[in-house]
Amino acid sequence: MGTAHRTTRARPARWAPRAAAAGVGIAVLILATPGAALADTDDIIAVLDNLRLWVVGIAGTVVAVMLTIAGLRYLLASEPGEAEKSKTALRAAALGFAIILLAIPFVEILKGILTYE
Repeated sequence: MGTAHRTTRARPARWAPRAAAAGVGIAVLILATPGAALADTDDIIAVLDNLRLWVVGIAGTVVAVMLTIAGLRYLLASEPGEAEKSKTALRAAALGFAIILLAIPFVEILKGILTYE
């Protein structure tokens, strides 16, 4: 007669605790070895600057392409479902752009930590 409804709980991501443990382990290793922590920071800063330039350049190009495609999809949308999909793509591209903009101060913070300024 009656069917029992089974409720399912959302399972937490299995990788999250492992990623946190790996991050803590890496931080402990860096802090536990003073020779590595006090190494020549000019090389590390140069690597961070170059990495930031490459990542921002590549990601900026991807975001520009995403914005263009999503904008065209929105302009050419003939059904409400298509318009919603394109709006979602525009929001995702805007979020990506915000993350790219935050990469610059993040690297500056890392440089400040590494040089103790």
